[in-house]
Amino acid sequence: MEGIYQTLDHGDSWHIMGDLHQNRVFSVAYAKGKTNKLFVGTLYGLEVSNDSGKSFKLIEQTKRKSIAAITASPHDSNIVIAGLGWRDDYDFSHTFGLGQSGKGELYRSTDGGETWSHIYFENAITEDRNVVNILFDETDSNIVYLGASNGIYKSTDAGKTWAKIKGPSGVAKNRGVALTPDGKTLYAAYSTQGNKGYLYASPTSHINWTDVSYGNNEFLGHFDFWYPEVDPRSQGGKHKVTVGLQSGREGVFEGVFNWEDDALSHYEWSTIWKGTKGFDTGWDFAPTNPRFVHYTPKKWDYALWSTTNQTIFQAVLENNTYQWKNKYCIPNESIKASQWGMEFPTYSSRGTESTYTYDIAVHNNYVVQGMGDNGAVESWDHGKTWSNMQIRLSIPPLSDVQAVDIANRSKTPIVVAQMTSGYGGGALNGNLYAKRLKHNSPKDEWVFIGGGWEHKGGLPSGVFRDVAVSPVNDKMVFLYSTDHGLYLIDDIEQTLNDVEQGKAARSTKISNGVADGIHAVKKIAPHPTNVNIVYINGTRGNKEGVFKGEKKGKNWEWSKIYEGSNWDSEIVAWEHEGQVYLFFSGASAEKGGDGSNFVGALSLDEGKTWKTIITKKTAMKLNSNSWYDAIADDFRFHNKGGALGYKNTIIMSYYDHRMQKAYGVYKGTIHKNGKVTWEDWTDNLYFGGLTSSIIANQNGVPYVFVSTAGAGAWKRPL
Repeated sequence: MEGIYQTLDHGDSWHIMGDLHQNRVFSVAYAKGKTNKLFVGTLYGLEVSNDSGKSFKLIEQTKRKSIAAITASPHDSNIVIAGLGWRDDYDFSHTFGLGQSGKGELYRSTDGGETWSHIYFENAITEDRNVVNILFDETDSNIVYLGASNGIYKSTDAGKTWAKIKGPSGVAKNRGVALTPDGKTLYAAYSTQGNKGYLYASPTSHINWTDVSYGNNEFLGHFDFWYPEVDPRSQGGKHKVTVGLQSGREGVFEGVFNWEDDALSHYEWSTIWKGTKGFDTGWDFAPTNPRFVHYTPKKWDYALWSTTNQTIFQAVLENNTYQWKNKYCIPNESIKASQWGMEFPTYSSRGTESTYTYDIAVHNNYVVQGMGDNGAVESWDHGKTWSNMQIRLSIPPLSDVQAVDIANRSKTPIVVAQMTSGYGGGALNGNLYAKRLKHNSPKDEWVFIGGGWEHKGGLPSGVFRDVAVSPVNDKMVFLYSTDHGLYLIDDIEQTLNDVEQGKAARSTKISNGVADGIHAVKKIAPHPTNVNIVYINGTRGNKEGVFKGEKKGKNWEWSKIYEGSNWDSEIVAWEHEGQVYLFFSGASAEKGGDGSNFVGALSLDEGKTWKTIITKKTAMKLNSNSWYDAIADDFRFHNKGGALGYKNTIIMSYYDHRMQKAYGVYKGTIHKNGKVTWEDWTDNLYFGGLTSSIIANQNGVPYVFVSTAGAGAWKRPL
C-alpha cells in the first residue's frame, strides 16, 4: 500500500525506498549483476530505477496498466519482460480502466528498460488475463515460461513470441509455474474449483502432467496453492519445491522430488510451518498465512523467507528442521498483554509501516490506533511498542475499528471506539466499546456498550464512522451511525457504570429535519464552547454538505450551512482567544470551489459565511514533486481526511487514494486580520494519506498525531 522496502542486514531493519508514481506495488525485480537497476510493477504501470531505487521513471506506454510480474534474463541483463496483472487484487483491476478480461499483454525490453515493445502472448480475449509469473530457463537464453490465469505459455525466442502449453485435464486457472535450474522440469499450481486446486509436475521435453498432491502416501490437500518455487540449489533429478497459499492457513509445504530419465520415481511432502507454536509470531498473532515462500539465492546462506498476515519471517535449517525467525518486528517483554491465559509481548517496528489506520487517540502514555484489518492497536509507552491482542475479545475478532476518542479526561479517562468484525474496510455493523484507563496499561479492558445486531442500548447497527467527545463537557459523546443518524450519549461515565451493572446504555437520536437521512458522516465537530451545538458533514447520497445542529429546549434543530461533498470531506471546529473557527475540507459547490478537487474553506462566523483559503493552486505554489508531471492527468487533489484546527493553526493534506500518493501536507497560520498563510509541512512523511489528525501534549509539548490510509500512525511536534 505504501511502496517498497529494502533491508541490508538480513531483515533486522528495513527502510522505505524510492519515490514511485503509484504505491500499490505488485512486483519487484533486479537485473542480474546490476543492483543499481530496479524494476517495479504497480497498479498504475511499470517503473524503472537506474540509481538503486532512489528515483524512478514511469514507462509512459504502460501508464494505467497494472504490472504484476517482472523478470530480467539471467543471461542478458538488458532483456526484461513484464506482464500485465494484479495478483489477487481483482477489486482494483478496473481502477484505471484496464479490466480483468482481454488479451494477454507483456512489455519487453532489450536495452535494460530504456525502451519497451508491446507484445501479446495471447491474442484471444480471455475472462482473466492476469499474468502470475515469468521464468527464464537458466540453461537456454531463448526459452522463457509464463504462468497466467489462462494457462502456461512458452517462448523459444527470448520472449518475442509465445505458444500455450496444454494443461492438465479438469483444471481451471493456472496459479503459477516453477522451473528447475536445469530447465528439465516444470512444477505448476492449477485451480480446479474456485481458487483451490492441486500441484502438478511435467518434464519440459514432452509435456505430460502428473498430479503431485499425493506424496509419502499422504494427500497434501485441496488448497489455494499459488506461486510454487524450486530451490535454486536443486541439481539433476533431485528437487526441492515449496509453495504458498493465497489465503489458506494450512501451513507451508515443502516437497522433495526424484526424477529418472524424465520420469518421476519418488516424491514426498512435509509440512514445515503451521500454527503458532514454536516461534515468535510477531505482533499480528494468528495461524500462518504463507502467501509467498522464497528460497534464498544460491550465493546466499540457505534459508526460506515467507509471510504470515502482515509479518515477515526467515526460516533457517537446523538439524533438518526449519527454525522460523520474526524479521518484521521486535518484541518488548517489559509490557505484555494477556489473552487466552497467555501473555504476549508488545512490538516495535523494524522500519516498516503498518497499515490502514482510520483514527487515533492519545492520553498520557496510552495511544490507540483504530485500524482496518487489525482492530484496536494499542500502545502503553507513548507509541514505541504496540499490541492488538485485545481485538480478539470476541469471535470473530473485532478486526475493524473506524473511530476512537477519549472522554472523561478530567476524571478517569474513558476510551470510546467503534469496533466490529470485517476486513478490507468491510465493517459488518456498529458496535460501541469503551474502556476505563485506570492503569494506562494492558490491565484496562474493553466493555461492549451498545449497538450491534441487537441494537443494544438503543444504538443502531450502522457502522459508527466517527465518535466525538464534546470539548465543553467531556462526558458527552456524539456518534453517527451509517444510514441511521447522529446519536448522543449525555454521560459516558454513567452509561459505562450502567452497562457494568447489567443495565441498558442510554442514548438519544438527535438528527432530524434536513439532517435526517444523511447516509454517512466522516467527521463530527462538537462546538468548542457551546455544549448545545454540533456540526456534521454528509459525505454521500442526496444529503451532502455541512449541517449545524442546535439544541433548543428539549429538541435539536438542524440547518445546512455549506454546500460541500465527497466521501472523505470533513468539518472541524475549534476556538482560540475567543474566536470560533470552522474549517471544511472537501469538494465545494460554494464560491471558490475547484471542481472535483478539494478546497479548504474557513468560517469566522460559525458558518454564516465562508472563504476558500487553500486550493490545488496554493499547494502547487508551496512545493513541487518530480513525479507529478508524469501522472498529472490522473492525479486528483483530494485527501482521506486528516484536517486539524488548533489555536491559530490549520493542517490539511492533498492526497489521491487511487494513486496512494500525497502531493503534500500543509500548515496554515491564521492571522488576526483573518488571512491565512500556508507552508509546506510534509517533511519526512513519505506517505501523506492522512485519515485523521489530533493534538496531544507530551511532556508539555503539543504534538500532531496523524493516522494514515496505509502507513500507520506518525507524530511530530507542532
